[in-house]
Amino acid sequence: MLLVMVAHPDDVQHILLTSKLVDRGTLCTNAMRAFVGDGLVTVDVSRWKVHRKLINPTFHSEILEGFLEAFHDGGLFVSERLARTRGAATEVHPPVFLAAFRSFCSTVIGMNPDLLIPNALAEEMSAAVNDGVTTVQDWALKCIAMRSAATEDGPTKTRQRLLEALLKPGGQTAMPLDEVQGELMNLLIAGTETTAVAVSYTLALLALHPEWQDAAHQELKDVFGEGDDYLRAPGLADLGRLRVLESIIKETLRLFPTVPILPRMVTEDLWLSGGSGRKVFVPEGTLLLVMPFLTHRLPQFFQDPQQFDPSRFLEDRVNKDHACSYLPFGLGARSCVGSQYSRLQLKVFLADVLRRFRFLPCSQREDLDDSALAFSLNPVKPIRVSCIPVDGRNT
Repeated sequence: MLLVMVAHPDDVQHILLTSKLVDRGTLCTNAMRAFVGDGLVTVDVSRWKVHRKLINPTFHSEILEGFLEAFHDGGLFVSERLARTRGAATEVHPPVFLAAFRSFCSTVIGMNPDLLIPNALAEEMSAAVNDGVTTVQDWALKCIAMRSAATEDGPTKTRQRLLEALLKPGGQTAMPLDEVQGELMNLLIAGTETTAVAVSYTLALLALHPEWQDAAHQELKDVFGEGDDYLRAPGLADLGRLRVLESIIKETLRLFPTVPILPRMVTEDLWLSGGSGRKVFVPEGTLLLVMPFLTHRLPQFFQDPQQFDPSRFLEDRVNKDHACSYLPFGLGARSCVGSQYSRLQLKVFLADVLRRFRFLPCSQREDLDDSALAFSLNPVKPIRVSCIPVDGRNT
């Protein structure tokens, strides 16, 4: 099979926005299906359209606002785990993964995470991929069984959560049962692993760039105050004022996009340019690999692209030259359905832990750049930081 890597925004725009290319190809989806079943990431185009239509409304902004308390509980969960390290070098990924897993259960699924994921199973899932796949399958089946066992829906709501949209009390499903299971698995992994990876890279970069960590700490004091109310749960108004933190998250996702490859199967002959003005013929049957990891590092769109510089986003310098030069959550019809969910969760988790800790580096920038491009971006060597309580606060 011919594989073509795509980086230039002109071609990104043509492939993701102006063409009708939405099929991801079996080469990629078959490999992922073994881990996450049939869902938005892995199903064929005809079934994807049905799934997406059902799932889109379950991530509406009206629903997301009600998730902030659960995200804050997740931030407290991470903070409590980090406090146990007492300043020793530690991986951030495992506690953030577990916190995101718990948040997903209480928000998207709408069930008590303690009933769905006993601590022993959650620890096992984050520790071992093979055991983790079995655990996710069992978790999805448990969600389905508990929902099916219900005799009736709760109070009528304008917006439904994911499991409510896919499965009715008594077991009536909106799609085949194996696809309900696959959809739960798809979205769980997409909503937990990517969050854990993004938080890990963000805290490691802040540890390596104390000037930006200082700026984030100062902004948090400006927004939350310095009295007894400092550690309160963030509201939407608070999050809207955290422009420095938002720019830090955006710059982290520029350098280390959690989904670094967007595959598309070419269903009819097309022409690309690579930004050179010289047309390149791409025949039907080619698998295109759109590479945000490369697009985000093109010097003609990002000055000094290897440098961690959140001011790019504070000063609105990004996307001025090309609207498709920055795509951390994809673009077009198959962009991430949970992008707003992820942005909110990332901001709450980071606002919670940064109000409680200062982070010191235990990994070098070279360790971060040495990353594997797969379903999600992952460093070859685990990312570690040291967590020092701020002003004696560690809860």
